[in-house]
Amino acid sequence: MPTRSPRLRGDRGSVTAETAVVLPVIVVLAVVLAFVGLAGAQQVRVDASARAAARELARGEDEAAAVEAARQAAGSAVDVSVSRDGPWVHVEVTRTLRPAAQGMLAGLEVEVTGRAVARLEPQLVAAAGASP
Repeated sequence: MPTRSPRLRGDRGSVTAETAVVLPVIVVLAVVLAFVGLAGAQQVRVDASARAAARELARGEDEAAAVEAARQAAGSAVDVSVSRDGPWVHVEVTRTLRPAAQGMLAGLEVEVTGRAVARLEPQLVAAAGASP
């Protein structure tokens, strides 16, 4: 029967110990990367919803229809604000992400905001300019 060298006998169990130390770090890193991916996806959604609302306003729809368009695109848990500056409409859509109510990410909150600006259609600009 072959005998092991003394050097190999001293390493016994070291892989298990190294795994026990590294595994929690890998799990935390995976959770953080998943949350960053979620935040990125939500950023895309709020940007798209702000554009949808700005399009609705630029076409002459009322503000309630624009807010509904934003909520259709990004979900009902968004805050939508609309402002006007002459022939321009500004829409800002904000969503707050909370990954967990409890656990290691319990206090984490990330706010994603999408903004869009659109110019009113020419016939709307002319009608607004002609009115007193």
